[in-house]
Parts: sequence; C-alpha cells; structure tokens
Amino acid sequence: MKKLIAVFLSLTSIGAFGFAEQSLMRSPKALLMGDAFTAVNDDSYTLFYNPASMARHKKAFSLYPLQGHISGTNILNDMDKFKDFPDEPMGVADLMMNYPVHASVGSAPGFKIYNFGFNLIANESYDALLRNKAHPMLDLDFKSDRGFIAGAAFPIGADRIRENSGSQTSVGIATKYIGRKGLRDTVALTGPTMIDAIGKDKLEEVLKAMGRTEGKTWGFDVGIEHVQKSRNSQFVVGLSYLDIGNTEFKSEKPELNISDIQGQLNLGVAFGQRFNLFHYILSADLKHLNRDLEFRQRLKTGIEVGIPGLSLLAGVNGGYYSYGAKVDLGLMSLMAGFYDLELGHHYKQVKSRRMIIYLSLFDFSFDV
Repeated sequence: MKKLIAVFLSLTSIGAFGFAEQSLMRSPKALLMGDAFTAVNDDSYTLFYNPASMARHKKAFSLYPLQGHISGTNILNDMDKFKDFPDEPMGVADLMMNYPVHASVGSAPGFKIYNFGFNLIANESYDALLRNKAHPMLDLDFKSDRGFIAGAAFPIGADRIRENSGSQTSVGIATKYIGRKGLRDTVALTGPTMIDAIGKDKLEEVLKAMGRTEGKTWGFDVGIEHVQKSRNSQFVVGLSYLDIGNTEFKSEKPELNISDIQGQLNLGVAFGQRFNLFHYILSADLKHLNRDLEFRQRLKTGIEVGIPGLSLLAGVNGGYYSYGAKVDLGLMSLMAGFYDLELGHHYKQVKSRRMIIYLSLFDFSFDV
C-alpha cells in the first residue's frame, strides 16, 4: 500500500511557478472554444462566466438535472514515454520530471427560471508537476469543492429583445457558497513532510499529512451585457467581474494554503448567425484585465460551427490550441475534445495538455 501511495504522489506532481489559474467551475464547451466564453455563455454554466447573460434566457423553465465532466492529462501523444513504466517510486519520479499532470471530475446540475439561475457545485481537481531534478520539489494543487451558485439578471433601459429581434442591456449579480478541502503547497520530495505522508496507509491520511485543510466561504460576481439581435444573427458584448475582492476561504488552519480564488475582470464579444441547417459563432475574450499580464496571455478566441445535432468547436487560449465536438441528441448531449492551458507566469512558459469528456442527460426546457 505504501509503495502505491508513493507512486501516486510521484504521478500527481506540479511546479510552484506552474499552478493553473484558479476558477470555480469551467464549461467544457468554453474550454474547447479557447475559453473565449464571456459573451457566448449559452449553456448550463452561465452563472460561472457572467450572471448578466441570464437575461437572455427567455424560457419559463430549463432543467439540467444530470451532467458532468471527466478531464485528465492528454497522454495520447506521449504513449512511448509510458511504454516501459518503472516499478520503483524514484523511477516514476524520473519519468514524470517536468511533466504536468491533471485529473478532474465534476458536476454542476441546475435550472433556470426566466432570468434566475441556480447550480449545485461538486468538483474534484488534482493538478501537479515534479521539478528540479537535483533537489526534487513537488508542487501540489488539490481541490474538493461542494456548494452552490445562484444569480439573476435584470434588463435596464427601455429596449428589450422581442420575438427574436431588438437590443437589450442587462446587469446581473450572483452569489455562491463553497466548502473546500484543499492543498496548495510545494514540498521537497525527500523532505520530512513527504516522508511522513508516504508512511501513512490511506490516501486521506496522506493528504492530511501533506497539509490539506478545510474552509468555507461566500463569493460574489457581477456583470453587464449588451445584446443586439435580428432574425438570424446575434451580437453580444459582455463584461464580468468574478470573485469580487477575491474569494478567500476561512480555514481552521490559516497557516495552510487552501487555494483562494482571485478576482477576474473579463471582457468578451461574440457574433453568430443561425440558418435552417447551419450555424456559427465567433468569439473573443480579454481575461484578467485587473492583473499584470502580457496581452498575448489575456487574449482568447473561439469558434463554433455546426448543423442540427452536431457542432465542431475550436479556439486559441493564450497561444495554445483547443478543439472538439458536441453531439446533441435531444435528451442527451455528449462533448469531447482536447485543450491546453498555461501553468507558468509568462506567455507559453509551461504547457499542460489535457483532454475532456462531458455528458448531460435529460435536459429540457418549456414555456408556459
């Protein structure tokens, strides 16, 4: 058992400079569109990007009762690397040196009632990178979240979208409650913390020995959006400020890092057209306008093209490509694809290659 735990720890490792940006939940569709989603925002994850987009929901009721994703490191292009996988922990460490590892599973079932939305939150995320071969360091970012988010949008001014045409400006606000078990730290692979952790018999005990702690918090998001719509086209510009003032967890052990969520000021635009048998959407975002980043890191672009029941998705996220497909069969939607993320502080410093699968069952909407 101890040997298996040691191998697991070697596999799930990440560098101090290489923590991914903190986000509560990400839309699988957004990730495959380069995360250029602030103004697209047309799926069940609306509240996680811009609560003002809820004003576009004109149905009396929409339900997303059973949905979730699984994502992990994209090893398809590295199969030769793992062909002769070592048996010993130190051999595993040598193999995984400077190789970002990611695993996540999550779900956000919810509903929308006109311009009000609600989602439950259940998400497990494990990110890691082993670095510095001379003095191996293991940076860990483990998160287990449970909670909910609720929000609403309100049109302002006299203009409204009526019968699929017109213009509308809306503001939105959302609140969320999150309970998190988290670990975000750097440990020496041969240091006392790691040695003590490997000496434990159960994974739960291992994580506690490494410094995992628990915390709870409330967070708040706001947004504004303008929509210009005609019979078969739509232009949207949106601005959202997520996790206002940072969403900070109150932990029983404040000396331990539980991975707070930093505030994000995001600007997005999107244009799309829909015809009888064809549709497309073009989108672009400038993310983290409240942080000191290069323009190339902020810029995200995306595209969706499709026919009824099938869409192809692609995008560029800070210089990294993503692509995938979505199949919509009425009461079932399936999405799969590949996307890359930046883990470093600078443009194209440390790339994490990932793949994702998303399934949603029994979605439905109706009007009164």
